[in-house]
Amino acid sequence: MKKILTILLVVLLASTTLFAVEFSGRFRAGYTFNFGDKFSVSPWKTNEAKLKLTVSDDAGIWTINIKDVQGDLDSDDKLGANLSLDIAALLAANDVNLGDVSLAISIGANEKMTALSAYNDVTGDGGYKVKNNGEYSSELAVGYGDLIKAKIALDPTVKEAPIVASLMSSPVSGLNVSVAYAHHGVIYTGGSDDNAWNAEHAFGAAMDLNIADLAGLDFDLGLAAYDNVGFNKVGTNNEYLKDDMNTFAASVYGGIDLVDAFFEFRMDNDLANDATTLGMKTQVNFNVLENLGFDVYFAIGNFDAIDTTFKVGGDVSYTISGVEFAAQLEYAGATQAFSVTPKVIVVF
Repeated sequence: MKKILTILLVVLLASTTLFAVEFSGRFRAGYTFNFGDKFSVSPWKTNEAKLKLTVSDDAGIWTINIKDVQGDLDSDDKLGANLSLDIAALLAANDVNLGDVSLAISIGANEKMTALSAYNDVTGDGGYKVKNNGEYSSELAVGYGDLIKAKIALDPTVKEAPIVASLMSSPVSGLNVSVAYAHHGVIYTGGSDDNAWNAEHAFGAAMDLNIADLAGLDFDLGLAAYDNVGFNKVGTNNEYLKDDMNTFAASVYGGIDLVDAFFEFRMDNDLANDATTLGMKTQVNFNVLENLGFDVYFAIGNFDAIDTTFKVGGDVSYTISGVEFAAQLEYAGATQAFSVTPKVIVVF
């Protein structure tokens, strides 16, 4: 333990003059008080902290990302890390200028690699993502200005060689479109990246139309949508099941400085079983005072079971000196009860 900490300290002290070192992460903790038939208290988050260490050179050519720094270190511990190498910057430093062309690679502890997506994730739930199901992927990214970007990631260490390829384009200001494909990939149901659906083949398409940019409006207004399809569900023993899934979402968002809002509609269609689940979420954010956050929301997980899948609530927060003090009040149909969640969050 002491040996590892000493080595890290020496590296950090030396790197302050040679490299750029940055710690980032978050801490969040709180309690949820449930007022139902029986009063109960539970932790808001059981994994309170996340830490990431980034080391890069001053020229911006390479970056080493050390992820998920946690627990006690000893002489047998290793840290998961990946290397991002900006080939365009490397060539420019050696008098080869690629102009508007971008070129970069990543290698190391890259697990599930995420495809490019044009979707404006208004809910922040991450359900739009298409990924490969890798464990040690390498990725190549190329682009030309803001016009077009492409990424391809492959894990050759896994028997099925999970791959994900994607393309995103912004042909005009205010319009973004993207397409993606993954072999042994992952899509998500229920509008959240908590609900992984593994597929032998996965396809995705997304768009974001910022009407305010296109029309020169003095307020924000936009439309976004994605459509992801997974074929041949992968079972727990990597067997292929005769099951296909289509997950779709569309949203409208907009507002002014004082208030903004969004509405997202989603659909999950289990094609093999001809079963469709419809859901929605809407939220209004009030931006009245600096550092004060306040919103109200309403969500339905499944329109066929509104009574047990709806949620209505609100959040209020105040940030001072980098510390966010917040509270959430919610009524959930699943429990038929109110809950109050005071919490504290530090992001650095």
